[in-house]
Amino acid sequence: MYRLYGVLASVVFILGLAGYNAMDRVSNFKPAKATVYEVDRKCDIVETTTSFDGKKTVRNYNGECKSIDAWKTAAAARDHSISGNATIMVNYIAPQDGSSQTSELHFTSRDDEFYDLHAGDEVNVLVSNSDHSKIVKG
Repeated sequence: MYRLYGVLASVVFILGLAGYNAMDRVSNFKPAKATVYEVDRKCDIVETTTSFDGKKTVRNYNGECKSIDAWKTAAAARDHSISGNATIMVNYIAPQDGSSQTSELHFTSRDDEFYDLHAGDEVNVLVSNSDHSKIVKG
């Protein structure tokens, strides 16, 4: 019986926390469209190949993703051997006062945006009411 109360209390706590986060976003942020003008991806790619005789060869590539030859193949496959992060620079108009702003979003190789975003793309963001240069992914 106590387990049921514990599970119920956990569910109520999680729902309350989710509700608080949603209310915080609604009251402290306003939605806007941002345009990507620069993408800076840093990658670590581990490529493992096995020869006919069963010998494994491991190659490590690291640096700027676009300068790594293995990037296109690994990115197309969404290969789990990629780790890295991307800094996405964006321009947007702050809906609170109409001012033009620039800011950045950060993604890791676990995020779809790490692979998909390119210069010229539009993304949904939430702009902070208190600091118009502070944004989060919308």
